[in-house]
Amino acid sequence: MPWWKEEPWRLIQTNLREIDMQDLSAERYAADLKDFHATVVLLNAAGISAGYDTKLPYHSKNPYLTGDSLERIVKLCHENGIRVIARADFSKVRRNVYEMHPEWAFRTEHGDVMEQNGFVQTCLCGDYQQKYAFEILEELFGRIPFDGLYCNMGGFQTRDYEFRDYGFCHCRSCREAFRNYSGKELPEQRDSQDPAWREYEDFQKHMLTDYRKKMAGFLKGISGEICFDDVDYARIEAATEVSTRLPHWIYHASSNCRAIIGDGTSGIICSNTSVSYPGYGLRHASVSPALHAMRLWQNMANLGALDYYLIGRLDTAADRSAFETVKRIFAFREKHDAVYRNLRSTASVLLRRKDRWVATEEEKGWIRVLTEAHIPFAEILPDAMKQADLSRYRVVILADEGELEQQEGDRIDEYVLRGGTVIASGQNRIRESPAESGGTKFLRSSGILKLEKEDRQAMSAQLLLEKEEKQAFPSHQAIDAVPVGDTYFFLEWDEAAKTFLKLIPLQPFGPPECCYSREVWDYPGLIDYTYGSGRYFTLPWLPGSFYSKTGHSNTVGIMRDILTEHCGLVSVAADLTPMAEVTVSEDDSGHILIQLVNNSGAFGLTFFDPLPVEQVSLQIPTEKIPVSVISLMGGHVTWRKENGTLFLLLDRLAEYDALRIEFEDGGSADERQYS
Repeated sequence: MPWWKEEPWRLIQTNLREIDMQDLSAERYAADLKDFHATVVLLNAAGISAGYDTKLPYHSKNPYLTGDSLERIVKLCHENGIRVIARADFSKVRRNVYEMHPEWAFRTEHGDVMEQNGFVQTCLCGDYQQKYAFEILEELFGRIPFDGLYCNMGGFQTRDYEFRDYGFCHCRSCREAFRNYSGKELPEQRDSQDPAWREYEDFQKHMLTDYRKKMAGFLKGISGEICFDDVDYARIEAATEVSTRLPHWIYHASSNCRAIIGDGTSGIICSNTSVSYPGYGLRHASVSPALHAMRLWQNMANLGALDYYLIGRLDTAADRSAFETVKRIFAFREKHDAVYRNLRSTASVLLRRKDRWVATEEEKGWIRVLTEAHIPFAEILPDAMKQADLSRYRVVILADEGELEQQEGDRIDEYVLRGGTVIASGQNRIRESPAESGGTKFLRSSGILKLEKEDRQAMSAQLLLEKEEKQAFPSHQAIDAVPVGDTYFFLEWDEAAKTFLKLIPLQPFGPPECCYSREVWDYPGLIDYTYGSGRYFTLPWLPGSFYSKTGHSNTVGIMRDILTEHCGLVSVAADLTPMAEVTVSEDDSGHILIQLVNNSGAFGLTFFDPLPVEQVSLQIPTEKIPVSVISLMGGHVTWRKENGTLFLLLDRLAEYDALRIEFEDGGSADERQYS
């Protein structure tokens, strides 16, 4: 079994600047990692700047290699039980290398290059990445016994570090590769509705998949003990960016881990890193210790590994304010590492997420509602969704996912036919193949027949909840109309479907004297369609986006009532503040681990230490009787078993806790206490 399957994974990335090698001490470097309780380190080795004495003509050597060598660093790390992953960045070359091989460069539609600070962007389709990168890796791993490889900034990059967008690459290699793939020329522009652009996106995915498969095969040919990103582990970032990512997404770490782990069948390690700096222009500053703590606890709660990333070295960092927090959490994980091994989520809800790096606003809204209602759920990316056993889940959520592949749509239809439930908000349709044309094609299980039109400026529209519908939506006893938000889809549906709520169309919103409408249309807010043994709920609007973008709870009651009243889902912590997060998982022996993350320190754009929560009550469905319930944080827990539910009471939740519940056959249902 390879080392990453057996050894604990607590990673520190020191993203070394060239100058950091000038006086680097291998002894101090390894000692600092030990002080952080790290078991894996990721450091710069090759690509933009060779961190060793390379002999290759187009591999630019770091001019500051006067400190201890990479060879010695790796040797001492290994002696201290620390695995070392090489960071390589083949996305850019120095200008002098570009001038010798201009055909390696990314090109705009006008033939310009993407250049920043003397470094020129290369193209994935060009010979630098397709051929020369492998010569570099052969030299690197032939000289230094690294344990793994991480390739930074892979794929088809279009923006520089100042977020200037150069468009998609038009270099000769791209044009030839796309012509060989499709028989066509590059599309004229980005247009998600254009079949040519969609085929180009398929081409990009094909090229990237083929490239990573080629690189994985190359590395495994050197040694089966070399791990590779996106094959053996998946690296992703929980980060802020002061110029583009505000407000902060407080469930960034949780959602990243869930999306990578998916249904848990891949066995991949999710190494979601807590990025130290607040943004590219603030590389040497740190976000607050409380934010780092929240991210790291969220990683653990959602079955991810611990991972912390900073620019430069640990011993010379300008901002060390989060160091003690990171050390403390890494030490906790080290102490209890055995408890966190071989866990899998017990969630009965699966939310599809269309993109690995960014959750959409509609997805974020559903993630918030599920998290804050304490209904455990998993997330899954499209490729994994195609292979997932959906029958494991009571409910699948499609949050305005747009176009689904026919294969995926067929699997969802079969899932509903056999008794599954789907909640689908916004647009969820089958993608046309390049040879197809015609109207929008919906899933058979949805009962949706036709899209009549869509309105992207529907902000003043509302959904009327009539008196006889209030029983189906108990959260809205004091609310008769719900805002639609900015988007409504006018649909035609199967007459066998039930509908709820009616559309009050756009109305004036000023001056106040004319803010009303006399019309109520028969277009619904919810369509409930029975297909086979299952049900498919369609919301032809974007309630999640409204919640995510405004923060107002107007649509939350509808979303929660659909989850609980219509789908029969049950909260595992009905009385717990929505500012705490709860996850439930089990190990190979069937023992349960309940993890709680207190997110109450998130306050606007600032993160403070969370406020303690007293008397945390949990309700876990199980037919088994515990032999022990222990708080890993030393809290006091009481429990009782009643009617297929395990009721737990934790005396106090600070920033995090984990309740380990062990079972064996037999036992009684009396109340017991453990502390």
